[in-house]
Order: sequence, then structure tokens, then C-alpha cells
Amino acid sequence: MPVEAPAKPSTKEELEQWKRERAEKRKQGGTTEHPPMIDATKRKRGWEEDINLLVEFLQGVKKLMGFLIKDRVPTNPAKLFAASYLSIEENINDAISDLYSIDAEKHVALQELKAAGCTGKPLKLKLREYYRRITSGPVVAVLERVDSILRSLIPALATLEPVNEFKEALESRLKHDGDRGIISLNLSGREQFWNDAESE
Repeated sequence: MPVEAPAKPSTKEELEQWKRERAEKRKQGGTTEHPPMIDATKRKRGWEEDINLLVEFLQGVKKLMGFLIKDRVPTNPAKLFAASYLSIEENINDAISDLYSIDAEKHVALQELKAAGCTGKPLKLKLREYYRRITSGPVVAVLERVDSILRSLIPALATLEPVNEFKEALESRLKHDGDRGIISLNLSGREQFWNDAESE
């Protein structure tokens, strides 16, 4: 029985051409405010399942960052995060639409995702560790996993680069500054006492 020859590796030029075509399509049609939604009744297999898993991940990242801005970042700095987040949502929606434009297993973008470990079992491993952090780790640990996956996706999905930069700014704010929920508890107590003690 003849052995099927392996698919010819896609070139970087082909990938860059696809990115340019997707960017031009967005330029003509405007940004994707509402990307296609997954039909949960039609479970996909193989590379199509990989696309759906990546879409679910990106939709989850949108929800996660929106929640953190609304409920965890202190009120004043949250205003600028919220204003900036509108364009970040558009970037994520564009990436989702780019994923859904992949129409074959040999598509140049899918081959790039495969090379980055974002298909098949490597993808499932990445996502398993991410979802484990959600249920058992602190928020910064969750965002670290988001960072790892986004960095793997950026070579194929260029619109995610500003998303990752925004996530890093949000992560730094949460890691090094106050928490809105804790601040709202007003646990500072006799603040004047502490100020006086520090000045002695």
C-alpha cells in the first residue's frame, strides 16, 4: 500500500499573504463586532474541533478580562482600562473571524498553529492547564497561562498582539496594586493612627 507523502510545509510568505488578505478584508468591511458563534449542537472533530477550542478560549479571555476590569481593578484606573478594552474586544473578534476563515487542514494559518503547538493534543494540554488554573489558582496564575497561549497564537493571528500587551498591563495592575473588592471592605480602620505611627 503506497505511503502518502507528507504535506509540503507552508512558507512564511504564504502566511504573510494570508494575513494581508485578512487585514484588507477587515479594512473594506470594517471590524468584526460580532464574530460567528459556535453551534454547540454540531460537535466538530479533528482540525475543526481545534478551531472551535481556540474560539472558545478567546471568547473566555474576553469575559475574563471584562470581569477583572469591572470587579477587581480599583474604580479610577478601571475607567481607562474599560475605555481601552473596547478596541481589544474588536481585536479578539477579528482573530475569531480569522480562525473561522480557515477552511482546510492544509490551510497556511492552521499549519502555523500546528507548528506552535496549537492543534491536537498539544492544544488540549495547553487548555487543560489553563482551565485548571481557573479552578485552583490565583488570578495572576490564570493570566500567566493566557499569556502563554496568546504568544503561541500571535504568529498566525496578528490581531492578538495588542490583546496580549493589554493583558500584561492588566496583570501588572492586579499583581502590584489594590483590589477593588478588598478596597470596598474599608478595612483601613483608624488610618490616622497608622499615619501618625509612621511619622514618629
